Amino acid sequence: MEKKKNDVKKAQVNKVNYQTTEQEEIKKFLIVIVVVLLCVCAIYLLTRAFVTKDLFKKDKGEDTEEVIEGSVNYDVAIMGQILNRPYDEYYVAIYNQAEGDYIGEMSSLVSLYNQKEKHLHIYTVDLSNELNKSYYDPENVNTKATELNDIKVGDITLLKIRKGKIRSYIVDYSQMQKELGVE
Repeated sequence: MEKKKNDVKKAQVNKVNYQTTEQEEIKKFLIVIVVVLLCVCAIYLLTRAFVTKDLFKKDKGEDTEEVIEGSVNYDVAIMGQILNRPYDEYYVAIYNQAEGDYIGEMSSLVSLYNQKEKHLHIYTVDLSNELNKSYYDPENVNTKATELNDIKVGDITLLKIRKGKIRSYIVDYSQMQKELGVE
């Protein structure tokens, strides 16, 4: 009987595993994929733990910010756009909407004009906007400007634009009321 056990052991010892080169390549490929996946997971966890620092925090909902839906206001323009609006004829009210003596008067003037039944479109230009500040020069107001480069405005200005050209340039509030038909 002992001889049979030795024969069995020899048979097991002499067993040779043959693999083709394709099988070896597939094993190497699978090992590479597993290593890459482990690296990606490790980088993800390290980023969550040390960069965003939200891996170990419980979300209590206190830090969430309310998302406000954005909207486009087509009644507001910048100085660079005032001569190329889509209407053939329109007004442009130019004043500082953040500070100044004419905020209330000009906003009510625009509001009252927009309430009229038949009115031209009116755009507002805010002089407190950084893009418009280079056009503000109350000492050198150019009421004869015909092109955008020539425009220099004061605290309040009303322009009437027709077919991309400045037709009237008003800097007096009472004349603006007369032009717009608002008293």
